[in-house]
Amino acid sequence: GAVSSVKAKDIENLKQVNIDQMLQGKAAGVSVTNNSGQPGGAASIRVRGTTSISGTNEPLYIIDGLPISGDATSIATSGRPISGNDFSTNGGAGNNAVNPLSMINPNDVESIDILKDASATAIYGSRGANGVIIITTKSGKKGTGKISYEGFTSVQSIANKLEVMNLQQYAQSKNQLAALYGAEQRPEFAHPELLGNGTNWQDEVYRTAIAKSHQISFSGGKDATNYYVSGGFLDQEGTLLGSGYKRYTMRVNLDTKVKDWLKVGTNMGTGITNETLTINQSFSGLISNTLLQSPDIPVRNVDGSFAGPNDTSQNVTYFNPVAEALSKDNKLVRKNFYGNVYAEATLLEGLKYRFELGANTEFSEHTQFTPTYKWGVQENIVSLLTERRQNWFSTNVKNLLTYDKTIGKHHFTVLAGQEANDSHWEGIIATGSNFQTNTIYGLNLADPDKYVVDSYKGSQALFSVFGRLIYDFDNRYSITASYRGDQSSKFDQVTDKQWGYFPSAAFSWKLSSEKFMENTRQYIDNIKFRIGYGETGNQQIPNNKYSAMLNQQNSGLGTGFLVSNIPNPNLTWESMEQTNLGLDFTVLDSRLGASFDFYKKTSRDFLFLVPLPLYLTGGGYQYGGIDAPWSNLGEMENKGVDVTLTYNTKGNKDFSWSSTLVVSHYKNKLLSIQDGLPLVQSINANGYQSVDVTNTLVGNPIGLFYGYITEGIFNDLDALNAAPLQFEQTVGTAPGQTYLGDYKYKDVNGDGVVNQDDKTFIGNPHPDFTFGFTNNFKYKNFDLSIFLQGSYGNDVMNLTRRSGTSNASLFQNQLVEAMNYWTPENTNTDIPRPIAADNNTNLVISDRYVEDGSYLRVQNLTLGYNLPADVISKIKMSRVRVYGSVQNLYTFTNYSGYDPEIGSFNQSPLLSGIDNGRYPSPRTFAFGVNLEF
Repeated sequence: GAVSSVKAKDIENLKQVNIDQMLQGKAAGVSVTNNSGQPGGAASIRVRGTTSISGTNEPLYIIDGLPISGDATSIATSGRPISGNDFSTNGGAGNNAVNPLSMINPNDVESIDILKDASATAIYGSRGANGVIIITTKSGKKGTGKISYEGFTSVQSIANKLEVMNLQQYAQSKNQLAALYGAEQRPEFAHPELLGNGTNWQDEVYRTAIAKSHQISFSGGKDATNYYVSGGFLDQEGTLLGSGYKRYTMRVNLDTKVKDWLKVGTNMGTGITNETLTINQSFSGLISNTLLQSPDIPVRNVDGSFAGPNDTSQNVTYFNPVAEALSKDNKLVRKNFYGNVYAEATLLEGLKYRFELGANTEFSEHTQFTPTYKWGVQENIVSLLTERRQNWFSTNVKNLLTYDKTIGKHHFTVLAGQEANDSHWEGIIATGSNFQTNTIYGLNLADPDKYVVDSYKGSQALFSVFGRLIYDFDNRYSITASYRGDQSSKFDQVTDKQWGYFPSAAFSWKLSSEKFMENTRQYIDNIKFRIGYGETGNQQIPNNKYSAMLNQQNSGLGTGFLVSNIPNPNLTWESMEQTNLGLDFTVLDSRLGASFDFYKKTSRDFLFLVPLPLYLTGGGYQYGGIDAPWSNLGEMENKGVDVTLTYNTKGNKDFSWSSTLVVSHYKNKLLSIQDGLPLVQSINANGYQSVDVTNTLVGNPIGLFYGYITEGIFNDLDALNAAPLQFEQTVGTAPGQTYLGDYKYKDVNGDGVVNQDDKTFIGNPHPDFTFGFTNNFKYKNFDLSIFLQGSYGNDVMNLTRRSGTSNASLFQNQLVEAMNYWTPENTNTDIPRPIAADNNTNLVISDRYVEDGSYLRVQNLTLGYNLPADVISKIKMSRVRVYGSVQNLYTFTNYSGYDPEIGSFNQSPLLSGIDNGRYPSPRTFAFGVNLEF
């Protein structure tokens, strides 16, 4: 099958705090996009494109044999809802998911193997549909015990800031707008030239952040026992005021041979994380508040209290972002234990039985508190506390029987196994209000008449049987075949939909081992052809959607129950089949190597929530209606190629150089969808204005940007009168009319009127290709690592620029470029005439907000020095290395926002590449030391 491997030495210079972020640009076919610069925030990982349009597209992680979810949405691969991620997928300003993998210490990782094609992942059945990432942690080696320490301190800041108006520019701009709107000029702005710069909210909200990391490990082995024990601590401030992340980890890996025929062991890890979140604490995100808050408002009043607008006529939509960040609490504490124990017995020569028992449990505590406050005329008179407590527990039992036999040139390996996974979770949500103080708060201190308490519980189970045969002849020909059956509790047992079956087969031919290649072996070391086919499935939907569920309904007559969803008993597995063709070769004494993979994978019967109209569902159960049903709706395919090129120098004692280039390309297409159902997706622009931003139609990639095509700005009346009627608005200067300085939109269907029917695709968030380029140099005791990473051909929808150039308010700050708006004397601009309303046609979603998101980033630069052995041996040390590292050093891009690397809202594949107030990724300068005793 198609497998990429990443060793510890390949990622040791990357001072990332999360495992998923360390894979960026390191493996062909694996796309890693950071959704946010928030400490502990989740990344979106796609192995060979998007497999499903609902649920999760994140791969399955296997950590020392134990399955761990990499999904941060509310529908986790492991079955657990992530407490703290309680926002919807429609993307309020600045939303970001919590990363369930963030509590695993990357320093414990020994190797990472990415299984990409179905012939490799089919043995994992339904959970392997999106690829499988196998993480092996470090273990002890026989010999003298070793003590290792790594510590670093880093300084972080955002790489760039957006150019917003200072107070002089703001006053000048608002005076001009007041004249245009026919409004009264603010007297304090009578002489803008006499004003200072005002409040630079970006300087106030973004900070230089410090991060500290320490890890110590003990490892070794004696006789028949090996051990590895580690402990780690990370304390990372966020560059955005009020955000932060702390992590405490511990790991114990132990194995021992108690008998010649019996080996037992355990791999256990535990972690505690304490996260201060800045997700979306008001109806506009903290980033939007920072950019759009007026510079004439100070951070604090003279008495030290937080300031705000002093007049209700001023901008009360956006809050003091410093007050938002420091006054409101949004904290998540997670306590996690995961691990497994195993016993492996040799029954006969070549025949082994292995038993594994794994467990994963997590306790989470999420606290949100909004105090009473008065920031100018912005006032909150009722404090509110919401507490969430959740317990989640999962067990995984595996029985494996392996037979390994060699007969002459024939080698066989036969595997038969059974696996059972069971997950349970329960939680409580309690809300209290009207506290006597903002300093001390707890549910017991709330108004006793204001309590609201809710609870929930759930479970799911997966039972599997599987087998695999590997046959190799003379190290030349290899055949692998596997078959797995999964029984899922997500589907109806009565309609016989619970079982899914997933076969796979692969063949490889090592051409370089053939006799007719003997004369080429001085140049060609290895050539291997590979072909594989396999099927996997997906069952990542909420529980019990095949049946009707009853939910509590309170009324004046008491407590009752109502049906909360439309059931679908015919709901069944989403299936995915994949074909892979591969070629691997190394030449010149393994100095130069290459790997090429061509693949096609097709998803059928993909699962999706049927987008029924509002009059049928009433908006869903939470709004007093009924939830739409889940159904198997259509087909989708991904085609692509993965390329890996490597080069290593050899034979020079003092100098070495290794280089790896990975390039990934894929094309996504929706093949069919039931009854032509619409898949239009909307988000909340600025937190209060819902707008359609993407659409998915048959024959096109999923999640394409959707809106109007602009054809310039109207500069003369003849062109305006001759143009198609814009949004059924007549020509004129009155509100609701189209006039000079307004945007002209294309009449796509040619009916003479521009309206909803003329929306079309205006951009593509999917890149033409992504790449990573790693160079490692070593000269004597010095080492230098340079890692470049990037993306080409993808678009970004910049809604931050939309709100920052709207010119729709007299009390909202704007980007400096908004001053260059259209006037009869200034027609060479792309900023339309100002209109005193944020629902005017110049602000509809159009291609004017779509930008090229291509970029090349110097992602990491690390310089290290190893102290000479003869020096450190005098102090009983075997290694002392000091290093300096820069992360996110510089980005080459034409994108005008903070950062062109834009992931997806809540990891939704239909809402990718939309910048609606993304937390910028920081630039990091780290200094550290590695010690070994």
